[in-house]
Amino acid sequence: MIKKLFLVALAAFAVGMAVPSTRATIQERAVTPVLDDIGKRLTPRRLEAMANQLDVRLGRGEGFPGSFEGWLRRDYSGPELDPWENMWVLTVGRRDYTVSSMGPDGLLATDDDITESRPLPGGRR
Repeated sequence: MIKKLFLVALAAFAVGMAVPSTRATIQERAVTPVLDDIGKRLTPRRLEAMANQLDVRLGRGEGFPGSFEGWLRRDYSGPELDPWENMWVLTVGRRDYTVSSMGPDGLLATDDDITESRPLPGGRR
């Protein structure tokens, strides 16, 4: 019985995805919130890993990469884009640096941004 219900639901989903207007509604109401939730859960760990790799680089005295995007492509062990297909952001201040994702809205400096900040080695506190 459960198998039949699953097959009916799968068939209804497939028919819905075949109709362009229905596909857009399904994408907007069902798929996007799930993907955003997954992205919000993955991103802090990715930013932490990115900051750890930058800390190692800074600890060796190499400084920040001249091209952050190039470093993401060549040397970063994770994906070069965040879960929303935006570039990660590096902001360097006088005492600390921050790696960020612009979040689901794709805009920098909004409430949905996800960030990881670290003090600069030898920086004043």
